[in-house]
Amino acid sequence: MSHISTAVEYALHTLLYIIDLPDDAAAPSSKDLATLRALPVKFMAGVTTKLNKAGIVVATEGMRGGIRLARSAEEISFYDVVVAVDGQKTLFDCRNVRHACPLYGQTPPAWATSGVCGIHAVMLEADARMKDVLKARTLRDMADHAATRVPAEFREETRIWLENRSQTRRRTSSSPEGIAKSAEMTEVKICQK
Repeated sequence: MSHISTAVEYALHTLLYIIDLPDDAAAPSSKDLATLRALPVKFMAGVTTKLNKAGIVVATEGMRGGIRLARSAEEISFYDVVVAVDGQKTLFDCRNVRHACPLYGQTPPAWATSGVCGIHAVMLEADARMKDVLKARTLRDMADHAATRVPAEFREETRIWLENRSQTRRRTSSSPEGIAKSAEMTEVKICQK
């Protein structure tokens, strides 16, 4: 089992699409981002909610809503995203195995239990180093690296695809049918509460 969840991986990949979103561009919806990554919409909505609560993205609801970074990509570390999605976790959960030897009887000797266990010490160091690496890498680093690997044509194609989806959503929300559907959905949300 991996220490960092797949949800973190999807969150980071998804954030790539909004890192360089111009201020005047329509923000993509959670649904659009889920579709682009071939993810279940509910799953992406859950990830987006966590990122929003952590102040990594600003998510606006509704047909004209969308998702944007809450602050610059240079200010958001991989660690911020990991903690937002997975919470605070340690790499190793020490079970104090050294306390449970049948040869000790009911009371283990001091030499067996005093100080930090050598195994635990290595795991604490590994955990600290991993967190240091995650804190040192930002979303800007990720975007800059991706720009060296992903062809500019594909990045532009993706931007246009997201823009078209946003424009379609906005046109639909302005049409009489879209307004009726939006009111209907609002009514359903209110009834569900």
